[in-house]
Amino acid sequence: MQSAVGERQGRMTHKWEALQLARSSGRLLHTVLGIVLLFVVGVNVVNASGRYLFGFSMTGTDELMVYTLIWVVMAGAILSLAERDHISINLVPSYAKGRFKHLLHVVHDAAAVLACAYATYASDLFVGKISRLGTKSMGLGVPMSVPHAALLVGFAGLTLVGAIMLVRDVSALLRNDPHEGPAA
Repeated sequence: MQSAVGERQGRMTHKWEALQLARSSGRLLHTVLGIVLLFVVGVNVVNASGRYLFGFSMTGTDELMVYTLIWVVMAGAILSLAERDHISINLVPSYAKGRFKHLLHVVHDAAAVLACAYATYASDLFVGKISRLGTKSMGLGVPMSVPHAALLVGFAGLTLVGAIMLVRDVSALLRNDPHEGPAA
């Protein structure tokens, strides 16, 4: 009996440590994305000041800002899905209780996985095609597969996070776990 209790406590400790690691990683990613956004604003201020005050403009800054924002948005989307902090219509889930709420989360997760898996597949096809063409951006000369790969990486990440959430929510549905907080 004693070893079963100890084993369960060990599993709970590992689960808690993994959860803490995930939360810490999420906070770090939030901070990095914020710093990157501040960098983009700084580039925009320098470019606009140079253009309107001094009559010069740095080549490729508009491309740099757009491509950076695309990557930031896709990373932020993955983080938002993982934290269930995305824009959603939650009228029904906010009133749902128990198993029905778990079922709604399972349906949501399954829809996210299917939609994002399809978008990943389509993005992979497009990135492959644009890579074969060898097109480059006009200002920076960056291969166009780089900014388009942001969608591929983003949708692949969303698919992975959605699949992890689906497994977690199916498990919670089967065990009829209680919900933790408003975002659960």
